Amino acid sequence: MKTHPSFKIASTFVCLLTILAFSSSKVSAQEVRVVDINGAIGPATADYFIRALQEAAKDDVELVVMKLDTPGGLVSSLRDMVKEILASPVPVAVYVAPNGARAASAGTYLMYASHIAAMSPVTNIGSSTPVSIGGEGGGFPAPGGFDDPRNSDEQGEESEESPPSDPSAMDKKVVNDAVAYIRSLAELRGRNADWAELTVREAANLTASKALEMNVIEYIANDLQELLEAINGTTISNVDGADVTLETANATVVEVETDWRYEFLKVITDPNIAYLLLIIGINALLFEFYSPGLGAGGIVGVICLLLAAYALQMLPVSFAGLALLVVGFGLLVAEVFTPTYGVLGLGGVVAFLAGSLLLFDTDVEGFRVSIEIIVAFGLGTVALVFFVGRKAYQHWKRGPVSGVDAVIGETATVVEEFEKSGRVRVAGEIWSAVSDKPLEKDDTVVVKSMDGLTLTVEKVA
Repeated sequence: MKTHPSFKIASTFVCLLTILAFSSSKVSAQEVRVVDINGAIGPATADYFIRALQEAAKDDVELVVMKLDTPGGLVSSLRDMVKEILASPVPVAVYVAPNGARAASAGTYLMYASHIAAMSPVTNIGSSTPVSIGGEGGGFPAPGGFDDPRNSDEQGEESEESPPSDPSAMDKKVVNDAVAYIRSLAELRGRNADWAELTVREAANLTASKALEMNVIEYIANDLQELLEAINGTTISNVDGADVTLETANATVVEVETDWRYEFLKVITDPNIAYLLLIIGINALLFEFYSPGLGAGGIVGVICLLLAAYALQMLPVSFAGLALLVVGFGLLVAEVFTPTYGVLGLGGVVAFLAGSLLLFDTDVEGFRVSIEIIVAFGLGTVALVFFVGRKAYQHWKRGPVSGVDAVIGETATVVEEFEKSGRVRVAGEIWSAVSDKPLEKDDTVVVKSMDGLTLTVEKVA
């Protein structure tokens, strides 16, 4: 049986289409995910990036690009992100963009940890000196006049620097630890380790072109597509112990969107919000103590304090500041019940405000509490403590307000005329009463005793 020529042509055409379809699906299967980090690096940022990187590893994507613009961040969050990059089976490129962005302080460490470091033409990197002596809760500041004079030719003029003061032993320990950390990242990725040390010790900065020239980064790209085309075919070594050749020229770019968890963490780990939750929780519980039985104050107070505790354990909290807050609150309460003529109260105000100022052990931009919020809510708490405490003290001095003791000695009004027994009104309630003398309607009497639910009254002279 002979095959018709047209059938052969059709079969060949179908085979070619199938091969093209398979090859095109293979090309389009390459995916690059972009994680946009804009702002200070904190717990919310670290959680967002780590989850995105883990999902990328699970889905076996080609590359994860961290699009970065940061003034700095917390050491604890930075180290969590770096650990995840070093252990990732998916290559990570850190791309400082758009023009005008910066990889300052903590951002420099992320650049050195990445498999590929790239920048937009008008960006800068550096100023990586740690500024907080808070151990793991410390952080890195935004750059602010710390440019290295040796690199100032890129800026057009040299900046004047004041003579540095002698560093303390703790300062040296923190700086040396940071130097060793960034040098180890530089040696791992084959980048300029000497400049890495310089940016920690002297807060040096580089422009994108200078960073490329000094082997701090590998690429300068105007946009993400240009970067993906430039790195296409590049073989990256030591990606979780393996070598990976990138195929990014025709890759599908997917932006990793933030979710409710990121937004929630971003809100409550804002030091201003965490401080407000703490103060509102305390004040709500005070309100509940003043009016027990309502329940709303207690519920709001417990919820706010739990949220504040969750946020504080993720932030660099100073235990000295927290202790001052507790001491200040205790002194304010003691002032209400102790006649010290304001001595305890003044000490409480000072301790409370000082504790608020020292609560967060960092100078990192974006992780400081506003002075206006501290003053407003601090003084508001002081006023509330005095108000609630004074009311509670007055209630305590007044004695019982229910039961037999609350009725005996109270004045009452006769509801209707009677000779021996009748009814009287006490505190808005009608009671059965007996008297050894006849009483007229609207007479004022005093409750002398109580037998069951019957009062013994006597006419006021």
